[in-house]
Amino acid sequence: MRARFLAVIRLAGPDAGVVERPDSATATAEPLPVLVRGDRLTVLSNFGIAGPDTAGEAVVGELFGRGNTQPAHALTETEWTGIRQSRGLALVERYWGAYVAFIVGDSEVSIVRAPLGDVGCYYARSGDMLIVASDLALLLAASGRARRISMPALARHIAYPEWRSGETCIDGVGELRGGDRLTVSAAGMRCETLWSPWAFAADERMIDDPDEAARAIRNAVHLGVRARAACRDRTLLLLSGGLDSAIVAASLARIGADFVCLNLVGDDPASDERHYAGLVADSVGAGLLTRRFELERIDVRRSGAAHMPYPVHRCFTQAQDSVAMEVANEEGAQAILDGGGGDNVFFAVRTVTILADCLIAGGFDRRFWAATRTLGDLGQTSMFALARKAAYRAWFRSRAPRLAAGTAFLTRAVRAAIAEGTPHPWLMPPRHVLPGRASHIALLVPAQNLAEAINAQAPAHAISPLITQPVIEACLRVPSWLWLEPGLDRAAARRAFKPVLPPEIFHRRSKGTPTSFVASIFDRNRLAIRDMLLGGRLAVLGILDVNAVERALDIAGPVRDLRFVRIMELVDAEAWASAQD
Repeated sequence: MRARFLAVIRLAGPDAGVVERPDSATATAEPLPVLVRGDRLTVLSNFGIAGPDTAGEAVVGELFGRGNTQPAHALTETEWTGIRQSRGLALVERYWGAYVAFIVGDSEVSIVRAPLGDVGCYYARSGDMLIVASDLALLLAASGRARRISMPALARHIAYPEWRSGETCIDGVGELRGGDRLTVSAAGMRCETLWSPWAFAADERMIDDPDEAARAIRNAVHLGVRARAACRDRTLLLLSGGLDSAIVAASLARIGADFVCLNLVGDDPASDERHYAGLVADSVGAGLLTRRFELERIDVRRSGAAHMPYPVHRCFTQAQDSVAMEVANEEGAQAILDGGGGDNVFFAVRTVTILADCLIAGGFDRRFWAATRTLGDLGQTSMFALARKAAYRAWFRSRAPRLAAGTAFLTRAVRAAIAEGTPHPWLMPPRHVLPGRASHIALLVPAQNLAEAINAQAPAHAISPLITQPVIEACLRVPSWLWLEPGLDRAAARRAFKPVLPPEIFHRRSKGTPTSFVASIFDRNRLAIRDMLLGGRLAVLGILDVNAVERALDIAGPVRDLRFVRIMELVDAEAWASAQD
């Protein structure tokens, strides 16, 4: 069951006189049962736990105790006391899951969203009330707020589409990021971070033994997969044939889950992964279904994120989403699982920052030269060139990763609005953090986006079990050099699951990509794309440099570079913006 909720918090004090009634807002969510009803807080939800007095605390969604795989259906008075006294901090320290919690204090209400949880948490002011909801439709209906696009926020989203920043692209609507606490009182609101990956990047928390690191990763993945699949009688696994979905398949098999696999095939050889998917399915004893990516299922004018407060949906996934939903219905699956985020969580980047970590930690020792030799083999680069770059990266450059804004085809005025944005906190490392570990945490920014920017109105519950708090905390304790072994990236994860992976999967270094499929979509829809971008909402809002877009679209023939990928990102944003009218 996907958790949905609507909460109303009264901002005015008890002596404020005539105030709006919470009932006037919650009337828009009649199908949702009342979980909490009090003077300052009312929560309606289909899935949650209420505090002992049903007026002071509530946790909506799945809540697991540390090390547990069965969701809690009730909490003891002692547990509630710890949550209440810590204003929710105990939740991120002692539990994990996909939840949003509400805690009523003496003069304020605290809202806590699970780190990397897939229960949404959007909020907006309405008179003397703060409305909080799991999805935009509930929020707008309860608050009476119009769906108006914020041009600066939309421009920043287009420039950094994989950042969860706390702002949405709908005027007046905010989002509570996972791991944060929003405190609400008559005096106003303040947001604090309770959980951050930087807390797990300290040297003293590192697991520098390869076998111990593999064991920690394996246990965490088994825990995450079991917990997210435990409440479903049957699941569908999107099995690409790559390492990450193979690890999820092996974990599902280990826990005895009832699941079937689906592999999607494109027209070009690079996207045909049936051989590898078959190896995995046979190794775990699961059924494997294959279907084709079909261009006919793609409508570039339709946004899969139309009901969300930002354009996070890529149109090329329409083919996957629709086929997966059909197969899930045919197979009686209650959820669709994938290996999404595995590259990020398992640090699948061949970067010189790993060598810089070796230099800072131990100088030009055996570990450094072994890592340099491995990285040189993977990237076909000389060891001398890598050593020189590593020295510069270790001692002469900031440890913060550099991420350029995606400003191609945007107007000069819009670029100024983009520059006003606040950097993502996971891209600003503390001074003590090694550069390779900072690079690893930077990779978690798009993983956070994948986990937390969830469409609550999607027909199927999509779950990426590798992007969970226990798995990420375990992986962050692994030093960067353990993610490399001769000929292999993601080495610590491969080592963790080597006994249950087919040898071809364990040693595989290549993987399929959707790039050629996206190119086919672009070629097939050139006229529609031209019409959308040259006369659409982004142009009217002053976001697009229309002349630059037109010049790019005027280049005849098959695509010759990756500019079409950027244009398709703009198409996705345009489809979303047009749906807001």
